Amino acid sequence: MKNKKIIALLAMTVALSGVMTACGFGGNSDDSVVVESTPTPTPAKKAKTTPTVAADAQNTTYTSKDKSVAIKLPDATWTNKSDETDMLSFESPEQGRILILHGSGADLESAVIPNSQDMAVSMTQAENMVNGTDFEIQDYKADQKDGVNIYSYTVKYKDTTKSDGYVYAINKYFVNDSEYYSIVASVKKEDALKNVQESVDSFAILGDSTLKSAATGSAAQTAGKTDSASGDSTAASDGSAAGTDATASDGSSAGTSADGTTSDGSTGSDNSATGTDGTSSDSSSDGSTSTDSSSSGVIVNGGFTDEQLSNTDETRTIYRNSDGKPRVIVPDGNGKWMDNEGNRFTFSTEHDCDVYEEDGTSFYWHGEGADVYYMPVQ
Repeated sequence: MKNKKIIALLAMTVALSGVMTACGFGGNSDDSVVVESTPTPTPAKKAKTTPTVAADAQNTTYTSKDKSVAIKLPDATWTNKSDETDMLSFESPEQGRILILHGSGADLESAVIPNSQDMAVSMTQAENMVNGTDFEIQDYKADQKDGVNIYSYTVKYKDTTKSDGYVYAINKYFVNDSEYYSIVASVKKEDALKNVQESVDSFAILGDSTLKSAATGSAAQTAGKTDSASGDSTAASDGSAAGTDATASDGSSAGTSADGTTSDGSTGSDNSATGTDGTSSDSSSDGSTSTDSSSSGVIVNGGFTDEQLSNTDETRTIYRNSDGKPRVIVPDGNGKWMDNEGNRFTFSTEHDCDVYEEDGTSFYWHGEGADVYYMPVQ
C-alpha cells in the first residue's frame, strides 16, 4: 500500500514537471522569448502632379516658311494646316479657322475685292445666303495707308446651318494696284470672337511687298524670336511635313509638299518625282508627263499630262468662296464638271467665274487649269 502511494506521487511529480516546462517554467537555456513589435506605418507617397500650361501662356506667333508674313494666333490650340506660297491656313478644333491668301498680277485682276459694303454683301450672298435673314455685315471699314487700301468687316451669321456652323467671319484685305493680301477668319463660338479678331489685327508682312508698310500688326514684334512656333521648324499638326493638303484628282496625295519633299518622304531633285521643269523624270518623248507611277509609288500631278494640266477644257482649279480651299474638277461628259469624289459642279451662265456645287456651295474660278493646283512650291 505504501509503495502504491509512492508510485502515485512520482507520477504526479513527472506530470507537473512537464506542464511547467511547457509554460516556460524551468525550461532549458536554449528557449527564447519572441517579442512581437507593432510596425510603424509608412506614409503614403504624394502623387506627382503635372502642371498644365494654359493655352494662352505660350508664344503663338507663327512666321511663314518663306518669312513673308507672320500672325499671332489666338492661343496654343491653333495649329498650322497649310504653309504654301501665297497661302497659309490655321485651325482650332473648338474655335474656328484662319485663311491667308496672297495674289498679284493676273490673280489680282480676277480677285473679288470688297471695296464697298455693297460688294461685301454681294460676296456673302454668293454663298447662297440672304442678307438680313441669313447674315448681316457689321463694322465695315475702308481705310488707306501709304497708298494701300485696307478693307475690313465682320459677317454675323444668323442661320448657322448655312455657314457650316460658323457664327462669324472676320475679313480683312490689304490691296493696291499690284497685289493683295486677304485674311478670313471663321469663328465657331461667340466667346472666341475677340481673340480671333486680335489675331487678324496682328497680321504683319515681313517680306518684300508693296503692302508691307500698311500691314504692321503686333506679330512683327515677336516674329522669329522662337523657333517652336515658326513655320521653318514646325511640322504640320498631323505629323506630316507642312505643305499643301490638296489631294490629287484620283485621291492620291499631291507629289510635292511645301518644303520640297515628295509625299512618300523623299527629298532632293534626284528623288523627287517631279523635275525642275515640272515634268516627270520618265516623261515621254513628246514632252508630256507620264501618267505611270514613279518607282516610289507617287502619282505625278494626279496622273494628268502637261497638256491636260494647262488646258482649261480638260482641267480647272476652283476655289471655295467660304475659305478659299482649292479643288480640281474635270468634265463629266454631260455638260457639267466633277471632282475626284464624284461631286458635280455647274458654271453660271451669266458669269463663268461663278461655280456652284450641287448642294449650293459657291466657288470661284480664276480661269486656271489644274497646273496651278499641282504647281511645285519654289
